[in-house]
Amino acid sequence: MFFHSWASIGRVVLASFVLFIAVVAMLRVVGQQALAEMSGYDMVFVVTLGSVVAMVAVTRSIPIADAVVAILTVLALQELVRWLQSRYLWVHHAVRQPPVLLLWDGKMLEEKLRRASISADEIRAAIRGAGVRSLAEVRAVVLENNGMFSVIPKNAMASDESAFFGIALPGNSDHSPDDDLDANTPRASDYLIP
Repeated sequence: MFFHSWASIGRVVLASFVLFIAVVAMLRVVGQQALAEMSGYDMVFVVTLGSVVAMVAVTRSIPIADAVVAILTVLALQELVRWLQSRYLWVHHAVRQPPVLLLWDGKMLEEKLRRASISADEIRAAIRGAGVRSLAEVRAVVLENNGMFSVIPKNAMASDESAFFGIALPGNSDHSPDDDLDANTPRASDYLIP
């Protein structure tokens, strides 16, 4: 139950070593983007990758070569989806959660807090973490698709609010890619690469 054989332990060590080297080499080829702050989509990728490595390390019937092919397939799929996201806005929106506005102009948006299962205390903590002392000093708090809060302080200067593209703003219809707000508002087509 606790010990099968030294050969079994040796196989686990060898498989883990080979797979670790293979994953590091593949991630090196893929680049830093695969290791950036993770969204839910990225978390699925990491869990899948970890599951493949763990399963092969402890299962004798799966050859290491099969594991390397499985890891390559998962990485190739992730790269394909990243490539599609960078060229087609609808793919990006299909894969990643949209950002959620939780506070606007110093006021908590209670309904959005409830839908996102976020407490007002979490918003206050994010605001304090940004070095701001009062809700009244904050223009917006946004829950980003990587789970982090963006705290945007108020500014005396006028702004076109273009950083909020795609986020519904109070008193500004929907501020979505399909709205006809004005000529300076980015369009969905602005995010497509020909």
